[in-house]
Amino acid sequence: MSLRFLLLLSSLLAFAAPAAGAGQGTPPDWSDVAGIFVEHCVMCHAAQGAAHGLRLDSYEGALAGSTNGPVLLPGDADRSELVRRLRGESLPRMPFLSYPLPAEQIELIRRWIDAGLAESN
Repeated sequence: MSLRFLLLLSSLLAFAAPAAGAGQGTPPDWSDVAGIFVEHCVMCHAAQGAAHGLRLDSYEGALAGSTNGPVLLPGDADRSELVRRLRGESLPRMPFLSYPLPAEQIELIRRWIDAGLAESN
């Protein structure tokens, strides 16, 4: 790739990250992360067939966690199992049998968790 292309791409990503949800000054809320879950997670984690009972199709479902316990620890994204799976620190990495989420989306989810899991701002 050319240097010009890489500079253009990095500029676009710098502008897209805040636009893709809450800006750096505003903590993300459920509406900011729900679209990521819909796009990448709910095919396995929704309704009655939710893998391990983890539902990511609703705010209440995400907070409820899985049959193995909570996956979100308010204020502690690094210890939240959801983030650990998205990063591949716990196995299996999620989304399962798919490409990893872009770093910007994982960071948005991390910020939401660290900010306390707000349903709305």
